[in-house]
Amino acid sequence: MMMIRRIATFTAALVAVVSVGGSRLGAQATTGSVGGRVTGANGEPLEAAQVQVVDAATGRTSGAATRTDGRYVVLGLEPGNNYRVTFRRIGYAPQTVQPVTVSLGQTTPVDMQLHTQATQLSTVTVQASGENSIITPTRTGAQTTITDTLIRKLPTLNRSFTDFVSLTPQVSTNGPGLSAGGVNNRFNNIQIDGATEKDLFGLGSTGQPGGQAGGKSIGIESVKEYQVLLAPFDVRVGQFAGLSINAITKSGTNQFHGSAYAYGRNQQFQRSQPYLNDFKQAQYGFSAGGPIVKDKVFFFVNPEWQQQAVPASGPVLGDPTIRLTQTQIDQFTKALSDRGITELGTAGFVNRHNPLTNIFARVDFVLPFNTTLIVRENYAHAEQDVFSRSSTGAAPFFPLSSSLYHFVSDKHAPVAQLRTNFSNGAYNELIVGYTRIRDARETPGRLQAQVLATIPSVVQLAAGTDASSQANALDQDTWELTDNYTLPLPAGHRLTIGTQNQFYKARNVFGANSAGLWTFGTLDSLIAGLPNRYQIGVPVTGDGSVRPHAQQLSAYVQDDWTATDRLNLTLGVRADLPRFTNRPPFNAQVQQQFNVNTSEIPTGNLQISPRFGFNYNITGDLRNVVRGGLGLFQGAPAYVWLSNAFQNSGGVSGFASLSCNAATAPQFTAANVASPPRACTNGTQATAGAEVDLLDPDMKFPQTLKGDLAFDRAIGQGYVLTLEGLYTKSINDLLYYNAALQDAPIASAVDGRSLYGLQPGSPSLKVTGRNAVYAVQNYSKAYAYNLTGKLEKRFRNNFGGAVAYTYSEAKDVVSLTSSTAGSQYRFGRVYAGSQRDASLAPSAFETKHRIVANGSYTVPKTRTSLSFIYSGSSGVNYAYVSNTDLNGDNQTQNDPVYVPSGPSDPKTPTFVTLNTTDANGAPVSYTPQQQSDAFFAFIDKVDCLRESKGRILGRNSCTTPWINQTDISIEQALPTFHGQNVSIRLDGINFMNFLNKNWGRQVTTSQFNPQVLYSPTAMVLPGTNTTANLQTGVPRITFNPTTQQFNYNNVFSNYTFQLSVRYSF
Repeated sequence: MMMIRRIATFTAALVAVVSVGGSRLGAQATTGSVGGRVTGANGEPLEAAQVQVVDAATGRTSGAATRTDGRYVVLGLEPGNNYRVTFRRIGYAPQTVQPVTVSLGQTTPVDMQLHTQATQLSTVTVQASGENSIITPTRTGAQTTITDTLIRKLPTLNRSFTDFVSLTPQVSTNGPGLSAGGVNNRFNNIQIDGATEKDLFGLGSTGQPGGQAGGKSIGIESVKEYQVLLAPFDVRVGQFAGLSINAITKSGTNQFHGSAYAYGRNQQFQRSQPYLNDFKQAQYGFSAGGPIVKDKVFFFVNPEWQQQAVPASGPVLGDPTIRLTQTQIDQFTKALSDRGITELGTAGFVNRHNPLTNIFARVDFVLPFNTTLIVRENYAHAEQDVFSRSSTGAAPFFPLSSSLYHFVSDKHAPVAQLRTNFSNGAYNELIVGYTRIRDARETPGRLQAQVLATIPSVVQLAAGTDASSQANALDQDTWELTDNYTLPLPAGHRLTIGTQNQFYKARNVFGANSAGLWTFGTLDSLIAGLPNRYQIGVPVTGDGSVRPHAQQLSAYVQDDWTATDRLNLTLGVRADLPRFTNRPPFNAQVQQQFNVNTSEIPTGNLQISPRFGFNYNITGDLRNVVRGGLGLFQGAPAYVWLSNAFQNSGGVSGFASLSCNAATAPQFTAANVASPPRACTNGTQATAGAEVDLLDPDMKFPQTLKGDLAFDRAIGQGYVLTLEGLYTKSINDLLYYNAALQDAPIASAVDGRSLYGLQPGSPSLKVTGRNAVYAVQNYSKAYAYNLTGKLEKRFRNNFGGAVAYTYSEAKDVVSLTSSTAGSQYRFGRVYAGSQRDASLAPSAFETKHRIVANGSYTVPKTRTSLSFIYSGSSGVNYAYVSNTDLNGDNQTQNDPVYVPSGPSDPKTPTFVTLNTTDANGAPVSYTPQQQSDAFFAFIDKVDCLRESKGRILGRNSCTTPWINQTDISIEQALPTFHGQNVSIRLDGINFMNFLNKNWGRQVTTSQFNPQVLYSPTAMVLPGTNTTANLQTGVPRITFNPTTQQFNYNNVFSNYTFQLSVRYSF
């Protein structure tokens, strides 16, 4: 009955939308090109024929003359679908072809046969077929073009490029970020009109400036099309080793045009859930464009805003998925209030606000000498409340709302582009850009210490200012200078010489724990004021900021050769020179201790990237094409990884970190909270064992080898079938290790894992007191491959769509998903052997299977448009770990668990009585036998655990469930006057969940990779409760029989509808 009511509700909304319209009234490559061959009546090449290309929208005219072989190319054309190409030669009748479509980064083939004519006649116009714009003679590697039709018609929730880039079958959004073919998302590049539009510091998962604040680089109303490149063998496309995304913006024309739109949704538009109690989102804006001076100066402007309030993910007090009581909350808050931490917040519902502002403005000037100047500004402001809770694991993380932080991001990005067509057919494009980004974390109340207190087998409570937000700000300034010069040469060659350069400066303040972080093993120890760990970050000088300055200098040369009428070849080489113009400080003590110079970093290490691409038109009619290529691709890593060396030089820069264990931690008192101690009780100072982050001076920036082979076949009326294989091999990847530990493990545990210490948190060190010296070096073992089949039809005659399947495998040694060197070492991989072991395992970026489909159909008579996107994919890779250090490397949550073969396995953990509460808060006790039975039942239930019995669980050997999501859109054009358009639209996100609450459910990735299975309280001799060490003992644990493998209680598991209205002219 519930499903019937939902269908009835949806049908009523659909009818309301549709019925209103019952009747009607009346440098990356930044441009494309047109090229081909002009012949006479007998097929002979015609030299000196004049080819004129006119953009009907703006009146812009470009031209070229044919060479001795009859070939021509007209470069530097804005992507568009209304070009007119005219051919003239003395003694021949002129011919015109229209409309001609020019695609981004491609050469549209327009060949012409001219016939002699004794008398000059009017130009003969030929209608361009345009039937197959997917197959082109210049495309080589894997790529997807997302046209303005798709952007306008397909469902979108956030009006961001991330809603559309995932239409590329080899691209996945399931894991830590936007991954292309299993490559790290931090190795991607984002451009707008060929100019860099990327958060080079790399803290956000999307790569966009303001990504941490939920911001977007540009509103999609400003975008004409997106180009998504995985393996472009054009050397102009650089500064990436994974994925390159280029947005081409709209411009003004000789006709005034514009739009106004509003999108909205709230909790009434989605499934009713306790954790979705108060929700709203409104997105609205307008655009306008037209001539300032006809044929000479054009403008386009698009401001857009968002207001959003979203419930934070995770449980609240009283949620049955956790066993937390009001009494426990009261004990926790009283203990903090008694020590002066009084702004604690709530254990109930928390709404996260996310207001956005985007303003894009562009002016085009048509100048003399076939030159166009484009000037634009792209402004973005984003704010977001960051807060979440967990309900899975041995002790789910449960912060009060005082741990929420407010992220603010502000960006200005002015760019100037100068495009010139020369009389000899040459073309030059100059890009000068500047990006200014200011990011900061703000606290909602006064700055306070953060307190963590674990209630075993229930939750880990937290309150106070988030430890990583107590001092956190980032300023970035980037200048870019790019110039590409292309010269047509005889015999079908086209030579390109270019340079692409970035000049980068950053100011980073990262003072984790600067107000103090107190950790307690139990509520009783909190009440007694006895922490098991105390941490504080102390600025070494001034505000503790560091200021890395870097450059990325690139030069390249390329030959695009039309070898025959059917074969096009691309051969080029690119040289990239990353360098720093300043250095981290020198630490003499570290030099003496480890024989390393903290001021030495990789700078000036030249990297060469040759590339080769081909396109063979088998049948000569662009209906059967084999294409592909092989080449190297280099891109800068996230600069945050490199700035760690500036931040952590062993106590001579940035913030010095102090960590005191249970034996040396100061007592938790009001006085120590008000004035956080900067020394342990044994006198250890913050600078004594401060973290050191090293970069190998010979280290090279990430670089991958990519090979692509594809076959495109045109079938039927406008359909294209593509079979494509893409192989990626790391040439220079990054591996972290802790140089403070002994070079080789000192012992082995009973379960076979290698040990770096005999007690948890007490490693055997090379230098006493120096326990964190994180070094990074290159390795080259990672690889990925993708096999894709795709059927596509460009939107034409009221219909368009695509369906694709990709099978992938991605293996790496470490999946770099964090920011600091310490967290990269801790969370980049779980390991049980040597920390220097470079064995491959499934990557966190792997998506084994992926199906993606989209389609759009417009009913001609009613002007009703129906569109959809379906995405189905394998889940996220993860592993089960211990929440206690099991190998003595002083890290938790990076030790994979041993999976006992059964209760009689001598390596089985020892269970002790668990006293906890049930879902209603009532006391409950579980015996060791009850826990053991539940533990082995859990192992039998989870595939990866069941298959790993008798051994240590492999890295990323588990996978979350298959993810299905179907989004739909129904748009109805309303009756209006000629030239005016009004439509109303309903988007349904995760629509299948609307039909059945068990469909479309998703496990959020933040809950996994890794997942804590248990939290040992001690190591004991097998089968006893006698205290032991890591070498002789097994973990003593509790295991709650109510532990669930997955939790689906999040906003992504529920349908939502969005209603919008649009006016355009």
